[in-house]
Amino acid sequence: MEYVVVLYPRTRDVFIDGDRVGPTNRILYVPRGQHRFDLGAPVDYRPPRQSANIVNTGPTTPAFVRFS
Repeated sequence: MEYVVVLYPRTRDVFIDGDRVGPTNRILYVPRGQHRFDLGAPVDYRPPRQSANIVNTGPTTPAFVRFS
């Protein structure tokens, strides 16, 4: 299991590979590997989606995915 934090200025739902997995700005758990991230509708954030390879993370060293 890997650790990722999706950063956004306010709380929104996070979708990873099309599934709602939790809120922004909190540690989320994902399987190791390539994943697609977005914040759902309305798409009033940038970029509209991101891909990231999530590997070699830990509870104190999560990967970060940023939206604005």
